[in-house]
Amino acid sequence: MQANAASGVAVADECVARFQELRTARAHRFVVFKIDDSLQRVVVDKVGARDAGFDDLTASLPADDCRYAVYDHDFTVGDATAQGAGEAPRSKIFFVSWSPATADVKSKMVYASSNEGFKKELDGVQIDVQATEPSELTLDVLNDHVSAS
Repeated sequence: MQANAASGVAVADECVARFQELRTARAHRFVVFKIDDSLQRVVVDKVGARDAGFDDLTASLPADDCRYAVYDHDFTVGDATAQGAGEAPRSKIFFVSWSPATADVKSKMVYASSNEGFKKELDGVQIDVQATEPSELTLDVLNDHVSAS
């Protein structure tokens, strides 16, 4: 477990393990992470089963505190190689920085200063989303990011 140079917050080994299960084994739909009460390390808060939906992720985010999350977003794209108008399944892993306006200022500062260091521990994150209110974290927002990438 290494401490983040910017914030002094370390990352628990379990965080990387759950992320790798999501990325390589596709064992989870999402993982929510939080900074523990002592503000010393990032730990796993919740894990969404593979059959969980996007609504399950958003319901796992507290209205008044910050969190990090990774979400394995499945979608389809038009496939020029398919016969006719085929669609090909795709997947992108999103890193979500959840920092609602109602969160404590100290919490927002610790999460913001630990963000980049934590993200570096999660090798394979493809798209970064920052949200401060529910309207900034919707399936439409994710699909907009996918179509722009």
